[in-house]
Amino acid sequence: MDAARVLPVVFVVVNIVSLYLIYSYFHLVPMLQSSDENRYHTGIIQTAVFNGISFMLMVCYLRAVATNPGNIPSKEEDPRWEYVPDQTVQQPETKETKKTGERRHCKWCAKYKPDRTHHCRVCKKCILKMDHHCPWIYNCVGFRNHKYFFLLLLYSAAACNFITVTMIPTVESAVEQNSAFAQMFLVLFAETLSAFLGILISLFFLFHVWLMLQAMTTIEFCEKSSKDQSFSASVHDRGINGNIRAVLGDWMILWLLPVSPPSGNGTDFTETDGADDPFITKTLEPDRGLRRKMRQAAYGATGSGKRLLKQRSEVGRMVCNP
Repeated sequence: MDAARVLPVVFVVVNIVSLYLIYSYFHLVPMLQSSDENRYHTGIIQTAVFNGISFMLMVCYLRAVATNPGNIPSKEEDPRWEYVPDQTVQQPETKETKKTGERRHCKWCAKYKPDRTHHCRVCKKCILKMDHHCPWIYNCVGFRNHKYFFLLLLYSAAACNFITVTMIPTVESAVEQNSAFAQMFLVLFAETLSAFLGILISLFFLFHVWLMLQAMTTIEFCEKSSKDQSFSASVHDRGINGNIRAVLGDWMILWLLPVSPPSGNGTDFTETDGADDPFITKTLEPDRGLRRKMRQAAYGATGSGKRLLKQRSEVGRMVCNP
């Protein structure tokens, strides 16, 4: 294990523990010990909410760190992905190819690459549906842990913004009462750090929400940026509902919980998996308009066609209103 690669994880854990202890000791505990009934009840509510968010944050962080993001199947699992140029085994279908039209393959792993798969030089292996390598979780963000990383951003932003907003009265009180230097320093430190991280993580989270709705990974976004391509033209777009399920899982009731990741194996993106999605209307409406124009062209070009359309309308009214 490279010690330098562990330092970002240590930094994150230290910040989480520091903010938790400072907020609990200097903000929550005094409220829970207050004789003011309103302040006491507010303290109970804030304690429950803060600990709930903190618990979800830590679970998501541990799952993002410990979950394998997904790798290309081994030869024993599926020999079709082995890179053997003259092989006779039928290769799986993919949408992404090289500029020459050849199948993408990894020269380090000696395997054909499924769609959205990229080789991580830090992890030294190919990652399925690779989003990016994140040093803060000592892991890549890929098909199997993307949901946990997404929820980690959500609960981290929620925790930091919650601390920033609710701790303002404690900061004002510490300054007005000229509290001890250590207490004032720690309170101001926690408020400043949580505000800074809250803004930073919230913007990053909103960016990943946008990527999810566009059916794109960070790598695909960077590739489109470098090629000046449209960001709304992803070949993997399954509609709003389908794109969300591709990241947060099939069960809506479990979307905000670090369980039930998306279904699939991370190698096959040829199926849209959302043809009956009520949010998918981009292809349906043009088809309807095309069919309407074809009917008009077929029957409306001549006078007899117009009379035929009129007769069909009258028959339809008679059937509906006998």
